[in-house]
Amino acid sequence: MASKEEASGLTKDEAYQILQVASNADRELITQAYWHLARKYRSEMARDPQAQQHLDELNQAYLTLNPGQTEAPLPQEPPQFREERDLASDAVAWFRELIDDIAGRWPGHAPEIAVLAATTAVLTLLAISSGASAIWTFLAAGVAAVTIWAPWRRS
Repeated sequence: MASKEEASGLTKDEAYQILQVASNADRELITQAYWHLARKYRSEMARDPQAQQHLDELNQAYLTLNPGQTEAPLPQEPPQFREERDLASDAVAWFRELIDDIAGRWPGHAPEIAVLAATTAVLTLLAISSGASAIWTFLAAGVAAVTIWAPWRRS
């Protein structure tokens, strides 16, 4: 009967290389490396046609180093589908993350910072659209941004 290594087509040394861990790595480190790389390859699947092959190799490597397992952990998880978003959706998502970051760093000051930043952005756009010099407008907007963010940066 063929051993686990022969069935998967990988030696233990090859499996360690695929998982990017040392040959003396313990089971916990192997599992952490597996999940780190699995998330990476999964997120690249939409852009990189080789990501699925890397994920399959990763699963084989995990099974080679964990002979008691019958299947790799990733196939047990339901697949996460990433919907394609347009530029506006990405901008809104970025803005929400920014607001959450501000609220986390400076609780109670998020409304003040948001109003000042939005006002600066609107005034900058109005100045540019009315024909003001782009260099001076962005310089003034930069000074305003530093002035807005400086008091909370120290806290």
